[in-house]
Amino acid sequence: MLRFAEQIRDIPRRVVERSSRANYDRTRWADIKVSGKAEAATAKFCVLLVFQQGSVPASLMRTCAFMKSRGYNVVMVANGGLQDSARKNAVANVWRLLERPNFGYDFGGFRDAIHFLQQQKISPKNLVLMNDSVWFPMWSGSKVIERLEDSDLDVTGLLFHVPTRNEYPDTKYRVNHVRMRAEHIESYVTMVPVSTYKHPAFQRFWDSYEQTDSKLLTIKRGEVGFSRAMDEAGLTVGALSRRKSFLHEVCKRSDQFIEQTLRYAAYSDQFFADECSALLASPRDETWRDRALAHIGCVIKTRRFNASFCWATEQIFQTSFVKKNTDRLFQVGRIRFLEAVENGDIQCDNLEALEELKRIAEADREHLPQKAWRQH
Repeated sequence: MLRFAEQIRDIPRRVVERSSRANYDRTRWADIKVSGKAEAATAKFCVLLVFQQGSVPASLMRTCAFMKSRGYNVVMVANGGLQDSARKNAVANVWRLLERPNFGYDFGGFRDAIHFLQQQKISPKNLVLMNDSVWFPMWSGSKVIERLEDSDLDVTGLLFHVPTRNEYPDTKYRVNHVRMRAEHIESYVTMVPVSTYKHPAFQRFWDSYEQTDSKLLTIKRGEVGFSRAMDEAGLTVGALSRRKSFLHEVCKRSDQFIEQTLRYAAYSDQFFADECSALLASPRDETWRDRALAHIGCVIKTRRFNASFCWATEQIFQTSFVKKNTDRLFQVGRIRFLEAVENGDIQCDNLEALEELKRIAEADREHLPQKAWRQH
């Protein structure tokens, strides 16, 4: 009954949204400004979605240069358009710039870019879908793109999100009574090989995708929906990192590795932070390793492993990205990341991203004491 009531309340939004989509598509190509005339250097393409109301940050230009160095023609899609100076800078550094109305978030932009490539009769050997919610890559020597290209999966991302209830089913209930939540690639960097690009399920998803100005629905229909649609079509979907693999790898590492993991740990829960401090201060007796691993396991059961343990994540998976999320956990995680870089414990030569990170971290350090801890 509750679900039915929600559906009834949602009818006005659905009606308005359907009209907005129809109006958008009616004038879509007249409203999208395409700039750039460079010849495609290779058969590999990268769609980079940005939403930058001022100038495009230097770190994003660095991302464009990195992808170009890896043989990719960059299609920058600017939701809401760019200022004149930013447009000139972008056009000088990308294959094409598509400036579109700010409708549909990143998946609305991905849809337009893919349809643009189809209009140009382009079938990329590899297609990377990327947005500006991460700094990437943090190290120019990273082989992460090559690893994505070499993946045996049909669609590969940097991080595969598995809901807690899927990996840690509540023993109080029978598993078949607990609805499993959708597992999906987090959409900031996704590799699509040509076989997947040409697959009917891929084409069907983008042709039928219903873009929306709701962020939650974009995640549901886009980020989650894309992985689900590919999986239901029989395609293999995964990523270079995931929670279960993280814990498996940490358990195989030395006590020194585990200690370093804790030294660069970030927490949004006072309980976990206090527990970590106690572990680092306690003698390294025969129980210490098991207690430390139990702590790490408890943390990642309820919190993001990549934000909680940035140093260990990078050592294990070498995915070379930092999220721009403004939640407390990610704020502390970025501070720990900078500490690891300054101590020479994480490889990082992306000076543009580091400058932006340091500026943001300085403000975060000032405001974090006023932010409430999460309830454990």
